[in-house]
Amino acid sequence: MDRKRIEGLPVWMLTPKEEKEVFENWRIQAWKHCDSVVKEFSKCEQMAGYGVWFKCRKEGKAMRECIRERQQEKYVDEERDKLIKLKMERLKNGSTQE
Repeated sequence: MDRKRIEGLPVWMLTPKEEKEVFENWRIQAWKHCDSVVKEFSKCEQMAGYGVWFKCRKEGKAMRECIRERQQEKYVDEERDKLIKLKMERLKNGSTQE
């Protein structure tokens, strides 16, 4: 983290790099949450071959719905809160590591 550039900013303000990290964490968490549904689609996909979109409609729909449900602003806010708490802990402990 470039301390000179962000010196004086409140802890709750995120830099563009931190925002990118938030969105990456959000994406990872969404896929982790839907892991079982994704595995079911993957299993069907391997068995279906070229007709995957016709033979695996149910599994594909379940996977898309699960991911879509996790792609809400409240989950992004949760990831932002986690990062802000981490930043506050680092400041409290005097750590400058990322």
